[in-house]
Amino acid sequence: MRLLSILVLSVWFLGACEKSMPIRESPSGSFQQLQGASLILKEPLEISAGEARVFVQDGKATNRSGRGTGGDFDQYKAHCGFEIQSVSHQGFIIQPGSFTITRVQGSLQSVVMAGRVQVAGLQLAGGMDVPGGNAYQEGYHFWLASETQPEVMRMSCYGAYLDSASMAPPSLQDIRLALGAIARIEP
Repeated sequence: MRLLSILVLSVWFLGACEKSMPIRESPSGSFQQLQGASLILKEPLEISAGEARVFVQDGKATNRSGRGTGGDFDQYKAHCGFEIQSVSHQGFIIQPGSFTITRVQGSLQSVVMAGRVQVAGLQLAGGMDVPGGNAYQEGYHFWLASETQPEVMRMSCYGAYLDSASMAPPSLQDIRLALGAIARIEP
């Protein structure tokens, strides 16, 4: 009986993973379904050798450490990452073009902190003072398809790094601000 329960729950969970979830238009706005929408990339995005993604924040490309064309990466602001299927390359350029959003999946990403983080003197209040601990960012994976660029896998967008009580996925408005003029989503 226990095995049957596990099997039924597993099938239900896998089925739920295949469904595309809607995204809020704005923090308090209505929801919008983006499965089948188009992601239009207007500028080329360069991925460094041995890397699988490039980040976009405030309309500028950068890598997570802040090195790159866009300057410093701010973990307290929404951002998106364009991801390819391999790290075995000598440098890769995602060319401008149209990608179909085949599915939108929710994501909770662990943010591993190397050192001690203290925000606005919240150490004694039990805030974000985590010596080498983990925190999380909530977001979405936009699974992408393109006949001309099949190696481009997805765009993942995350909200600001905040304490768990304030954490929320980015709205479509936040995602548009993160992408700037580099890309746009057309329903």
